[in-house]
Amino acid sequence: MKKRIALLILAILNISVLQSAVFAEFEWAKTAVEYCVDKKILSGMENGDLALGDNITREQMAKIFVDAFALTSDKSSEIGFSDVSEEKWSYNYIFAFKDYMKKNWTKFKPEEQVTREEFAASLVLASGLKESNIRNSDILSYNFKDASKVDSDYKKLMCIAVERGYYVGDNSYLRPTDLLTRAEACSLLYRVLASKAGTLTLNLGVIPSSTPLLGESQVTLENAKKWAKNKGAAQIYIDIADVYWKYGELTGIRPDILYAQAAKETGFGKFGRMVKAEDNNWAGIKPRYENGDVHEIFATPDDGVRAHFNHVAAYIGTEPYGEPHGRYYSVKSLTWAGTVKTLEELGGKWCPDLYYGYSILHNLLEPMIEVK
Repeated sequence: MKKRIALLILAILNISVLQSAVFAEFEWAKTAVEYCVDKKILSGMENGDLALGDNITREQMAKIFVDAFALTSDKSSEIGFSDVSEEKWSYNYIFAFKDYMKKNWTKFKPEEQVTREEFAASLVLASGLKESNIRNSDILSYNFKDASKVDSDYKKLMCIAVERGYYVGDNSYLRPTDLLTRAEACSLLYRVLASKAGTLTLNLGVIPSSTPLLGESQVTLENAKKWAKNKGAAQIYIDIADVYWKYGELTGIRPDILYAQAAKETGFGKFGRMVKAEDNNWAGIKPRYENGDVHEIFATPDDGVRAHFNHVAAYIGTEPYGEPHGRYYSVKSLTWAGTVKTLEELGGKWCPDLYYGYSILHNLLEPMIEVK
């Protein structure tokens, strides 16, 4: 009996030593791997080894995605792959996963190893997003030296993966065609699943910057109007610049930043289907308790601009100017209200896109500042 207990203790110690050895090499993925193992998303090979350094195969990817996102598929349809029979262990996983693949293949190639871009693309689709959710098609070329290597079929989904913080790259490189290891797969899945569960705050893997929302404008009113005109803006957007600079003086919030944001939110004053020009809503502000597609209507263009400044004031923690709109109080009730000090920090708070503030900076504000 004592011998059996001793052997059991020795076995436990050996497992502990083995796990320590494994995580010595994959310390960067330890939390993600433990999360995936605990959620029964990742299991060991036949010998119990997690094989974290092995490249993940397509059928392994199918199983991981089905287990992670509880994917299902209509069995009344055909599986569509000539190389996947019902006898194969992964058949049901592949059947459920097939709708979350970007490319339409006649062969699944179950044992083929998966690239980073293929996995990331399926990750975006499985998380509930689609190509139409893209916000900035230039995010890859601006931040990654090898952006041109991304397969054209995967480009939009890779943009979304970066915008949402699902994919951070590696020292200004995406390495999209590199084969993905099981440890890397856990890391990517963990970023999405833990962030959706509210237990992880994502960060972007892009060139960092910090642009204060408070302070003097870096652009003159005249140059802002010139920039807007050069961009083919609607006349109402060009004219409203005067009101933005007026409230910039009154609140201390930079009018050039908010004017650039208004360009993004309204399409340079051309607006769209959800918000009309007559709504005088320059920032896509919604009513106090509305989270759908309904937007606030303001009595005058001036009221709409003032609401924009007051809305940002709730983010920054400064006092509103005049009576604020209803949504101002909704923002004030949030735990992070008053902590947002930079344009870049609007990402993930103003909207789900973590790159939101960066896109305003690079695509709108910086070109405006460069106008002579």
